[in-house]
Amino acid sequence: MKFVKNEEAVSPVIGVILMVAITVILAAVIAAFVFNLGGSQEKAPTASIVAANAPDTSGVDMKIQHKGGDLLKGGEYKVSIVPVGTSPVFVISDSGSDFGVGAMISTHNWTNSKGTNLTNSSLYDVLNAGDTWTAASKIDVKMVHIPSNAMLVDTVIEVR
Repeated sequence: MKFVKNEEAVSPVIGVILMVAITVILAAVIAAFVFNLGGSQEKAPTASIVAANAPDTSGVDMKIQHKGGDLLKGGEYKVSIVPVGTSPVFVISDSGSDFGVGAMISTHNWTNSKGTNLTNSSLYDVLNAGDTWTAASKIDVKMVHIPSNAMLVDTVIEVR
């Protein structure tokens, strides 16, 4: 007895399946680029920013200082300065308030109500009316780069 093997159709069927799979994958990749489905994330700036108590400076209670790195353009960063345990209240910088190397935001007179000017930056602190911060009070300082939503500063400072 002679067995006849008919395997002629196997190779073309596998070839068609592979071609369809490659075409579908290629179409999906091209569509992602064309319709920007991958999204784009703004690159976070690289900056060394320090928030610290400033008891040695006359009239200044706290300072946020840009020590090095990328320039933060005005309108692209926000700051929150609140008592520890309070939800952050962010204030967005003005469009002309670039924050570059050597720049400093300083606060004065913690006992003032909302609206005390943060010098060198046209920002305002976010003290609630009636907040009084005395020695040993702890404040939560946060700074966020808005386009990338990156936290640049997140620290607690003790008023001295």
